[in-house]
Amino acid sequence: MLARPVVILMWWCIAAASVIADEPVPIHDRVFLSKADIERTLIGRAIISNNLASGMVSRWQFHSDGHVDFVNRSGPGRASGTWILDADGLMCVTMVLRTGCRYWFSKEGAIANTNSKEPDAPTVAEIRFE
Repeated sequence: MLARPVVILMWWCIAAASVIADEPVPIHDRVFLSKADIERTLIGRAIISNNLASGMVSRWQFHSDGHVDFVNRSGPGRASGTWILDADGLMCVTMVLRTGCRYWFSKEGAIANTNSKEPDAPTVAEIRFE
């Protein structure tokens, strides 16, 4: 008699696990933006970025033709370059022979970026729209 309830319980656990596995799992409440989310949210809009490690505040604008403009708001400096966006949401920017890549995510309604999708990857910068 006990075998039948155990089988039903196991079936429910397997079914629930397959449903849960299909849902995106936020890392530390982070919801990583998809390529389409990034294109819709960031491209063509000016953003103000606050680098959490250095305190540098900068203005970025990612244009739909693949070029990007940067202005340092914490001191002198400006540059232009190019950006590319991978299918997994990794955005890479090349300026003056240097390339840096970030994943974008939202957390509690704010947008930020990080170097990887690893659970312990620190937030690099938080942004707001100009």
